[in-house]
Amino acid sequence: MMDLLAEVSDTLVADLDTDALLHWVSERGMQLLSAQAAGIMLADARGVLRLLAVAPQYTPQAKLFETVSAPSHWSFATGQSLVDPDLEDPDPRWPGFAVQAGAAGFRSVTAVPMRIHGEIIGTFSVLRHRPGPFSDEQLRLAQALANLATVGLLVKRDTGYRRVLAARSQQILIGRVAVERARGILAELLDMNTAAALQELRRHAMRTDRNLAATATELVRNLPTQHRNTGPASALLVQPITMASSLAPLRDLVRQWLSGTGLSGTTLDSFLLAIHEAATNAQEHARGGRLWLWRHDGSLWCEISDDGPGLPAGFEIPAGMPHIHHQQTGLWLIRRICPDMLITSTTGGTRLLLHQPLPVQSTGSPSAADSDAGG
Repeated sequence: MMDLLAEVSDTLVADLDTDALLHWVSERGMQLLSAQAAGIMLADARGVLRLLAVAPQYTPQAKLFETVSAPSHWSFATGQSLVDPDLEDPDPRWPGFAVQAGAAGFRSVTAVPMRIHGEIIGTFSVLRHRPGPFSDEQLRLAQALANLATVGLLVKRDTGYRRVLAARSQQILIGRVAVERARGILAELLDMNTAAALQELRRHAMRTDRNLAATATELVRNLPTQHRNTGPASALLVQPITMASSLAPLRDLVRQWLSGTGLSGTTLDSFLLAIHEAATNAQEHARGGRLWLWRHDGSLWCEISDDGPGLPAGFEIPAGMPHIHHQQTGLWLIRRICPDMLITSTTGGTRLLLHQPLPVQSTGSPSAADSDAGG
């Protein structure tokens, strides 16, 4: 409990925006209450409940919290904590919700109100796969988490919380739309399912130190669709590496993109060679993969990833130049060009991260990511 109190105090004084705070409460609530989903809904300026945070983030089950007949709406309307311990024998107030929740694998639900000065402003709800009510201690913890979210809103607000909430609600809804569009584009472009595309999107958000919505917005703006092609001035290039096609068109596309950033001469040729060698490895040893190339904080970054068997245990890149036909020649060459190359390899695949500083006099147009994202 002391660890939790310390974490709570650190969270409240940290420079977190409202979105991050509410997602932190949802994630911790799901963990502490042994739940499989948790959500925070707040009323907008018209008194309509909006889902502002859910854990796991962007889960398909998010729509359950938004169901009009859900216990969260009843808790908001009555100001009471509501528990349905067995959705196979549901409370008569939400039979439709019980059917939807049951189809998603949930068996019990708890919803508690969020209050400011006696006024109900929203609800905190959790869903669990197993039936059974919360203990008194768990119910108090759920209410404490709801109160924490409420206090956080008061601490973070710059003006009336309803105005803040209305604006924030609109931003979050726009962000959710951007995430859905971005993962759809990635799924089509990289020939993967939307769940895998979302994981790709999350990883790119982490490595560029931005939130998911901002990352998705950049991807939607820069990645090609069937009606629009990306160009050399784009802030981002994402391409599949397949066995069915030659790497020559990909190499030409990468060269064009690198030229648009201001890279030139032997520096461009060397970085292009490193990228080509990494793509060749993915094609030869893993039957394909993915290429991400982006500009961030005055540098170019490239990640080549695959879903192959991974590098063998004890693998090391030779210190000296290997034989021309040696299996590790490509990685040795890449490291010569990019000495700070990072390799992450498991039985589920391998990722290579390559870094190339841009020249100070680079004429490439900086992206919004360059000015907005941290190092």
